Amino acid sequence: MLEADLHVHTLFSNCGIHTYIEMLTRARQLGIKAVAITDHGPAIGGRVTRPAFERLHDPVDGVRLLKGMECNVLAENGNIDLPAAIMQYLDIVLLGLHHNLPPGLSKAACTDLMLAAMEHNPCVDIITHANDAVYPVDFDAVAALARERGMAVEINNSKTRLGRTTPEAVRSLVDACRRARCLVAVTSDAHAIGELGDDSAVKPYLEEAAYPPELVLTRDAESAFAFIERRRENKR
Repeated sequence: MLEADLHVHTLFSNCGIHTYIEMLTRARQLGIKAVAITDHGPAIGGRVTRPAFERLHDPVDGVRLLKGMECNVLAENGNIDLPAAIMQYLDIVLLGLHHNLPPGLSKAACTDLMLAAMEHNPCVDIITHANDAVYPVDFDAVAALARERGMAVEINNSKTRLGRTTPEAVRSLVDACRRARCLVAVTSDAHAIGELGDDSAVKPYLEEAAYPPELVLTRDAESAFAFIERRRENKR
């Protein structure tokens, strides 16, 4: 179980089914110390609700609310769909390749899009589900640039648990991150309260690889908070 879950969706994403309060209340029941609500950016229908960023301040006692967004790489080289108006409120910015892009792109094309977005957007903290087979990327190239830029690469529990990636792809991603010695973030990518804090599908892969614990930023809540504070200057 994760102490800090840095990738969680609510009904403000088309794929989430619960409210902020429902997710945070369940997190408290599970003993989770912090939850990052990271609803999707507008390119795939995520609803940007400025009042949620402006007015919600740890609404559930005992659980720290981290405000974030899972942004989308856009087809225009280097661009992402992060609204400038909410940047000042964000604790964490995630970035992934999603269905706003045409299917069938080559590995080289997907890699180029991701690397350009990482280069042009220092506000990005974590690269999400790089092992999604629909949008394949060069793991070594992404991990190397993440290390250079101080970003982290996500090891996504939901994609693994639901079979939306393969064991070979998970191992390959973990191995690439280890070779690059880049930070990794284990996340639930929860879309429902029953998925919060779950790392059970991916934890064995990190153990199998003997991944250095100091490079797992979600190993405990304090490490996650320290990462967020180190990265905060990139959002100003």
